[in-house]
Amino acid sequence: MTLNRTEGMWKAVLEDRQWRIRSSQNNLIASVEKGSHDEANAKLMAVSPMMIEALSGLVQLIGEEDLPDNGELSGAAICDLARSTVAIATGKESWPMP
Repeated sequence: MTLNRTEGMWKAVLEDRQWRIRSSQNNLIASVEKGSHDEANAKLMAVSPMMIEALSGLVQLIGEEDLPDNGELSGAAICDLARSTVAIATGKESWPMP
């Protein structure tokens, strides 16, 4: 999987009462406007490179097969969501529009 993004781990940093997402080289990636979920949103953005790596690994492991249902969760739906997320992140699909 190849992602066209800032390499390395990202971090969420509170600077001047605003959350900023910074690269491992301390370059600014994004700023999160003040709001009721600003810290949670910043932290979610900061871990997104790690999450897409994990999800990509999962997609590679499952291949074309679907996980089994467990009575509460649909294995096929989860696998489809994982595959779509990786495809969007790698630019193979466009973001779904409402």
